[in-house]
Amino acid sequence: MIKIAICDDERKFLDAAEEMLKQYLNNNAIPAQTELFCIPMELIDAIEEGTRYDIYLLDIYMPGISGMSIATELRSRDIKSPIIFLTSSTDHALEAFGVNATHYLLKPYTKDNFYVGMDKAMQSIASHQADSIVLKVDNEYRNILASKICYCESEDKYQRIYCERENILVRITATELYQQLAPFGCFYRCGRSHIINFNHISKVTANSAVFKNGIQLPLPRSAVSGLRSAFFDYFG
Repeated sequence: MIKIAICDDERKFLDAAEEMLKQYLNNNAIPAQTELFCIPMELIDAIEEGTRYDIYLLDIYMPGISGMSIATELRSRDIKSPIIFLTSSTDHALEAFGVNATHYLLKPYTKDNFYVGMDKAMQSIASHQADSIVLKVDNEYRNILASKICYCESEDKYQRIYCERENILVRITATELYQQLAPFGCFYRCGRSHIINFNHISKVTANSAVFKNGIQLPLPRSAVSGLRSAFFDYFG
């Protein structure tokens, strides 16, 4: 199930977007959860609390904070979800390209234009899912880009996933996690406690893996030889 946020301070446009979205989802048999925001700061609060949506429909002109500012905040947090702008002016069309917006709808938008925007958003989600795994984090499901994962480390019944900009604690076994990551071809299970993404390794020393971001991960000598051999095989 995908999660969609609609943010517009004008209730009539918020309701219109919700109605068109319902029709689109029903016509395409897409299971989804939709949340409406009439106050933009409430969406910002949700983002800061860690809530993530698969698609954002944002009005640009809103009191307090603009949809463009919300989009900039999303991209600064490395959230790549599709953004569809809902606006009454073309003045910000160039800025929309700057935040990699998926579509730009002029009010009053038509059903056809709305569907074109949603089609683009769904295609974008599909392309990202090809490089992502879905895990339950803090009672919600998140798409995590496999390419952003540096390594994973076991912590009792949990796995700590170290990504480029954050680390995530997930209740899952190392074996279950590796089963999801192995098909990408760039992950190596190093001993019982670690899963390492070759694409983030800078070098392998006698007792550690050194990552491109400078992190040095100590490893048992018994695990290093296998890692070094697999590392050179992968790039060779």
